[in-house]
Amino acid sequence: MQITIQTKDYIYTSTLQATEEQGAVTKSSSSKDPLKSVEKFQKLLEKKRAALFPAADQAGSGNQAGATGLQKVNTMDASQVKQATDASSATIQVPQQLEPLFRKAAQKYGVDEKLLVAIAYHESRFSTTATSKSGAMGLMQLMPKTAQGLGVTNAYDPQENIMGGAKLLSSLLKEFNGNLDYALAAYSNGSSTVRKYGGVPPIRQAQEFVSYINRVYPDGVSLG
Repeated sequence: MQITIQTKDYIYTSTLQATEEQGAVTKSSSSKDPLKSVEKFQKLLEKKRAALFPAADQAGSGNQAGATGLQKVNTMDASQVKQATDASSATIQVPQQLEPLFRKAAQKYGVDEKLLVAIAYHESRFSTTATSKSGAMGLMQLMPKTAQGLGVTNAYDPQENIMGGAKLLSSLLKEFNGNLDYALAAYSNGSSTVRKYGGVPPIRQAQEFVSYINRVYPDGVSLG
């Protein structure tokens, strides 16, 4: 069970084993509540936390905040957050035979090559023959009507497919004034859906797609 105390400046979180003795923490000070006060609750958490995470307590013992005993949250700056994200994200390596196709499409339609690579990896894992249950085809997973509208005659041809995906992404970025999240959501679920919700729709497919691309692009993509 994870229990958190949060104030304006501090957050205290501890993972404890729920027992009958600990009971439930409520806002009331009812005699039925075995934790008579926040102070008593905190002391219990400190004791349990020390038993569960002794190394963490020793490391943070010099960073206590006043009489409350709550540990002040150490926030990371932007560079630290980026490093942590980079460390947790596997690098996407574009296949050698496909890299010239992504580069050519990126140059023709004015989109970032790494962005195209990230989308292709998410959509098909670079499989030129991939076909989804809904009928999306090829590397960039183009739907039949979409492919036709983009001038793609053979969606399983790598060059045609990548060109079609780049053309689509370029048009979506223009449609949504450069907003990458909106463009990605539209790539996944259509422009009309994005306009209907006024942004990334509350649809799992769109949410996961946008989240994934933001996580790996651009630093998680290697072109060489």
